[in-house]
Amino acid sequence: MIKALIFDLDDTLYLERDFVMSGYRTVAQFLSKSDAYDVESLFSCMAETHSAEGRHRVFPVLLERFRISSITLSELVHIYRQHDPAIHLFPGYMDLLQELACSYRLGVITDGLPAIQARKVRALELERVMDKILYTWDYGADKEKPDPFSFSLMLEYFHADPESVLVVGDNPDKDCKGAHGAGIRCAQVQHPTVSRTRSGVVMQEAPEFIVDTLFQLPQILRHLN
Repeated sequence: MIKALIFDLDDTLYLERDFVMSGYRTVAQFLSKSDAYDVESLFSCMAETHSAEGRHRVFPVLLERFRISSITLSELVHIYRQHDPAIHLFPGYMDLLQELACSYRLGVITDGLPAIQARKVRALELERVMDKILYTWDYGADKEKPDPFSFSLMLEYFHADPESVLVVGDNPDKDCKGAHGAGIRCAQVQHPTVSRTRSGVVMQEAPEFIVDTLFQLPQILRHLN
């Protein structure tokens, strides 16, 4: 009998790219005010560099292309990390989570800088429906998924046996491997938008279930129960 559900955050409950683009737009707006650059030109430069060269090249290319000397790379990173994100859950997910919360304990386990992840949680209003939100880096970056440490902590918080919990995440090698390390079954969600960005990436850890959307979870839960 499943009594609790543990969710990943990024690319499971919302599209992480939306957070990234929200940060780039914040940086563009800041620079346009301080240096009178065009917002859309700045934003387009960052978005195009992100797609072509990867996230690590975005701000160096921006500084070079616009010959910006009034701000440093580290200051741009700070603005990006401190921004309040304009992000939303996948359509219909809040209603689904509220429905699930009537029958199950709900939790989130997420990697990354806790302050950044907490701003995402607030923007998504997840505190309305989650019983526990666990930031792995609060216990050290070495405890991030797939380390089973955070999953074991969640079991303790829920006073639950591994057999009574299901983990839901988009990355088997992090979410499922970490869950399996704590003896918990895992469902991988493969949102089409997210899956396209990972074409060619071979995952090594096999989930017990694969879904295209969280709306398929109730069917899995009925099967397990």
